[in-house]
Amino acid sequence: MTKIPRALVLIALVIVCVSAQEPKPSVSDTEFQKVLVAVSNEDWDTSLALSAKYLKQMEADDERLPRLRYIYLYSAAGKVSAGRMKYDELEPLVKGFVSKEMALPFRPITLNCRGAFNFICPSDDSNTKFMVAASTKAATTILAFEYVQLKAPFDFASHEDEAASVVGNVDAIVPNPNKSRVLILRLYITKATIELKEPRTQISINRFNF
Repeated sequence: MTKIPRALVLIALVIVCVSAQEPKPSVSDTEFQKVLVAVSNEDWDTSLALSAKYLKQMEADDERLPRLRYIYLYSAAGKVSAGRMKYDELEPLVKGFVSKEMALPFRPITLNCRGAFNFICPSDDSNTKFMVAASTKAATTILAFEYVQLKAPFDFASHEDEAASVVGNVDAIVPNPNKSRVLILRLYITKATIELKEPRTQISINRFNF
């Protein structure tokens, strides 16, 4: 057997070590803004492509990562709603988010929930559960019913009309078994904390508000 010169072995080890220590490319604020604009404009192809790219680049401790996961999820659902992606393609894309942290956009709180799209609607008297019917701008498609379980009670009545977001763990993502383009997903979030948007301002319910 031919002996490998020691110098070549050392060079190979150095190359491997240097490659392993190379940091991921960072995502600039300008780049992140591009994906926010794309998803707000319901440009699903662009927002899915950018969010997929940035998910690979972001470090695990980047505070924007939970929101980027949401953008990716809903961009994929948006493509299904527009008929540019099939459910068979959607399912493998979303299952990797289960058990990971996700941040939902800021949405107004309401106690009058019947027919309310893109509003936070308390589900019962415990003040620990709410749901959102997250729809497209035209409200022709529900991208997902979001069901959220909070860690602690929240006084929704005292904050009606204020905007809030939540961060929590993804318990389940369930694509519509009927493969309808009217309702795409059901999203279940647990162990969530709620954050009010400051200062107290009105937000548009017809766009993503991060």
